[in-house]
Amino acid sequence: MHVPTRSATPLTVVLIAVMACFLAGCGKSKSPAADPQPFKVAIAQYLEQNNMAMALKEIKEGPIVEDKTARLTASLTHATLSGPAVIWQFRFTQNPDGTWKAVSHK
Repeated sequence: MHVPTRSATPLTVVLIAVMACFLAGCGKSKSPAADPQPFKVAIAQYLEQNNMAMALKEIKEGPIVEDKTARLTASLTHATLSGPAVIWQFRFTQNPDGTWKAVSHK
């Protein structure tokens, strides 16, 4: 006797893929972007302390907070002269009082 086999319908395949993605954590972000103001202050302090003569022009990505560290990508320009902007990636650590400190850039 021949038993007919049924192939999965496209809807079934999509539902299985969505469930697998959900169970695997697909689409789950590490952390939502935080309020940028404390990070703008930290960048200004970092640039001033290191005598860099640069100023924040625009935040491109972030801040993305992961526990007591964060990262942010921004464009910077010369503090007093007009000219092109360059993209920098900053790394931050959180101080015990909850404020942020820029610790490095690249």
